[in-house]
Amino acid sequence: MEYEEMKSELQSIVELCESIPQPYRNKCFEILLTAFLSPPSRRPAAAGPSAAALPARVGSPPEAEKIPLPSQVRLFMRKNAVTEGVLEAVFFFASGELHFIKEPSTSSAAEGQIQWALLLALKSGILNNTVVVDPEDVRSICQEKGFYDVANFTAIFKRKSKARLFNGLLEPQGESRALTPDGEAELAKLLNTLAGA
Repeated sequence: MEYEEMKSELQSIVELCESIPQPYRNKCFEILLTAFLSPPSRRPAAAGPSAAALPARVGSPPEAEKIPLPSQVRLFMRKNAVTEGVLEAVFFFASGELHFIKEPSTSSAAEGQIQWALLLALKSGILNNTVVVDPEDVRSICQEKGFYDVANFTAIFKRKSKARLFNGLLEPQGESRALTPDGEAELAKLLNTLAGA
């Protein structure tokens, strides 16, 4: 296969993967690349010039499952008037994993950091029945999503308006912290905003 033809086929795979939801892009790319690199005898029949590299049918994404609602999450929902519909608008649960459908999109790194901390506390509640947030998880996701302020990471959580949301200071390599009633109320407000409720 010529270099230019290979380059064109790879570009087609990349474009196709970019057109699907984020949680499935890596797996889709892996499947398509494997099919592309397999020996020609094992490739599906070509339907067109660029279809030679693609499998006949890419597996459909996993079906959404009902989001588990352990006791601590149900208690949070009842106290803060959060519905299952709101959770389903923000989260996608499949194969034992919880994915975010809606994410914080604020332009403020400080606000994004707090919002991710609140969402990760709820994720922990759904998966582990403990509504707590690990500061290292917050730091990791903030780095990934572009909300990490290395010089002010701890200082943001120390601000009086933000410190009241957590049962203790969130600091690098520190202990996981539960949400206070103010933190739960702020999380409920964030969920409703993200869900468009």
